[in-house]
Amino acid sequence: METTERLEYSEKMTALDGDSDFRRQLKPSALLRYVEQISADHARAHGMDYQFFQERNNAFLVAKTAVQITRRPVRSEEFTLTTACEVFRKGAMKRLTTLTDAEGNRLALVDCRWMLVDTQTGRILRGPSWTAENFQNESLPEELPQLVHKGKDLLPAGEWTARYSLCDLNGHINNAVYLDIACDVIPMEVWQTRELKFFSIKYHREVPMGEKMELFYAPVEQGWYVLGRREEHAAFECYLEFGAPAEENGQVTKIKN
Repeated sequence: METTERLEYSEKMTALDGDSDFRRQLKPSALLRYVEQISADHARAHGMDYQFFQERNNAFLVAKTAVQITRRPVRSEEFTLTTACEVFRKGAMKRLTTLTDAEGNRLALVDCRWMLVDTQTGRILRGPSWTAENFQNESLPEELPQLVHKGKDLLPAGEWTARYSLCDLNGHINNAVYLDIACDVIPMEVWQTRELKFFSIKYHREVPMGEKMELFYAPVEQGWYVLGRREEHAAFECYLEFGAPAEENGQVTKIKN
């Protein structure tokens, strides 16, 4: 039986000091930003740069993401990101990105679902009218659950304004920043005593620069549910699942000065 070689793209990155938390581990939002970067680099390597999308009035947008974490990279640690994407199905493109350490051990798996949008009409397209040779795979069998476990009896967590530092080149809150906001809503003692093992996030409605968003949260199952609302409609939902602390689950964190 003939096997087809998987089409993928790899880069090495380093966990920067400014992207590390009080434990010197890579922040969850930084992990997403690094994945966004290699996704863009992968597209550019196949000729799909800013001008390419401008000429076609197209843009890629993230609809939802799930991340399974074995160990977060630590400050100054070099790791490899390897990404691969699948052909469009039902208006969505699956992209899998793995993070591995210097010994080849998996640190995290990111399952991201992208949409293609017509920038003139705002309409979601079922697929591109163009092709890019050797860019997409016919099938990527591995995937993560994209379900966001919802909580009951939501507690208010204040109001966020989409200020300058939260917004990206599209003029609205960046996808990774929503995760920063969700992490800030979680009680501090959770971060001090538990390890983040999994999270899933869905993006429903953009929050443009200058607009406000209300935040709510609730404990659920092994984690926490966070909801952001703009004008009474969901802007994003996030589920974060925590496991035992590193010293209890046998995980070794390599901390460098």
